[in-house]
Amino acid sequence: MGRRLKLMRIAGVDIYLHWTYWLVPVYIIYSTRIFGEQSWFVAGVMLFLLLNLSLCVLLHELGHALMARRFGATTKDIIITPIGGLARLAGMPKNPIQEFLISFAGPAVNLGIALLLVAAIFIAGGSLTPAFVFDGLSQLPVILLWINLVLFLFNLIPAFPMDGGRMLRSILAQRMGYLRATLIAGRLGQFIALFFSIYVLLERQYPLILVGVFVFFSAQFELNQARASQVNEFDFDSADS
Repeated sequence: MGRRLKLMRIAGVDIYLHWTYWLVPVYIIYSTRIFGEQSWFVAGVMLFLLLNLSLCVLLHELGHALMARRFGATTKDIIITPIGGLARLAGMPKNPIQEFLISFAGPAVNLGIALLLVAAIFIAGGSLTPAFVFDGLSQLPVILLWINLVLFLFNLIPAFPMDGGRMLRSILAQRMGYLRATLIAGRLGQFIALFFSIYVLLERQYPLILVGVFVFFSAQFELNQARASQVNEFDFDSADS
C-alpha cells in the first residue's frame, strides 16, 4: 500500500502508518489558524483527539486480528490510514460463522471502549451529553465515547467490504454459494458507496468522497478476487477429475 512507517509490533502483528496519514495533522494545523490566539490550543486538542481516535482504530483492527488468529488465520499487518485502519489477513476463513465473528470483533472493540468510557464518566459524576461548545479537556472522554459509538454503528453498515458487509456475506453464505453471497453483498456495498458519495457531494463535504470511492473500488476488487477464486477452484477440480 505504498510508503508506510512501521510503528511497532503487537501480538506478532506489525503496525504501520500509511504516509497519507500525515496529511491529517497538517490539515488540522492549517485549518485552526482562524482561531487567532487560541489556534495552538485548538490544534493541540484536535491532535490529541486524533491520537486517541487512531488508538481506537488500532484496537479495532487488533480485534479482527486476534479473532482471526483464534480460527487459525494469520494477519500480515495492520495499516493505519486517514480514513481508518486495515487488518490484512492472510486469507479469510470460508466458514461463514468464523467470518461473521472475525468481522464483528472490530466493532465489538469499539462498543467495549464506549461502555468502559460510560462507566468511567458515570463514576466521575460527569455528563454523557456532549457540549455544543468545547471548553475544556474534561470533555474529551465524552467525545471519545460518542466517536466509538459512531464507529461501532458505522462499521455495521452492510457496505461490503466493510465489517457490516462481510457480516452480511457470511449470513448469505449459509443459504447460498460463497460467490453468489459475495456478489450480492458487493453490489449492495457499491450502491451504498455511490449513494454516500452523491450525498456528501451535494452537501459539499468533499473530503468524505474519498470514503465512498474507497468502498466502491474495494468492493469491486473483492468481487474480482471471489470470481478468480471460484475459477481456480473449478480448474483444480477439473484437473483432478
